[in-house]
Amino acid sequence: MVSLPPHPPLALSSLQATWLFFRRPEDLKPEERENLQQLRQASPDLETAYQLVKEFLQMVRELSGERLEEWLGKVQASHLQAFQSFVTGVQQDQEAVFAGLTLPWSNGPVEGQVNRLKLIKRGMYGRAKFDLLKRRVLHHSPKNLERKNKKKQAQQEDHLETSRVRKKNTNSEHTTSLISKVA
Repeated sequence: MVSLPPHPPLALSSLQATWLFFRRPEDLKPEERENLQQLRQASPDLETAYQLVKEFLQMVRELSGERLEEWLGKVQASHLQAFQSFVTGVQQDQEAVFAGLTLPWSNGPVEGQVNRLKLIKRGMYGRAKFDLLKRRVLHHSPKNLERKNKKKQAQQEDHLETSRVRKKNTNSEHTTSLISKVA
């Protein structure tokens, strides 16, 4: 008698499998949890990789970079080839990685502005010179948009006030003309 495996073989791409490793267990759907469990049981190397990824993500989420040296030691002891280029990069820039894993500051807002500028620049490629780029960048800047929104809101409030005054004056003129007709 031939015994069947308890679960059918997984049909996941490497990208899907990687995504399962990077997400928090509580964010996974039941089917994804089952797939992750099957992956981890498929090979001791996959279980080791999962544990290493989990520890690194925990350092990132909790800003606990003081455990970086210990984690690097575990990765080197695991002899997993997939991690070696990552570890080499971390070791080459260890001070910056340590700062990123311990300090609460982020250069995300700056990177967002750089991305916005590059997007505008790419959209204008070959069409105009620097002066037009400058105008488009300033036109789309958050401060300028905020200023425009405030100005627009003030104009709307002025318009409402003006229409209220006109309506009030129209009513009083209408009342005055009615009184004059009666008298």
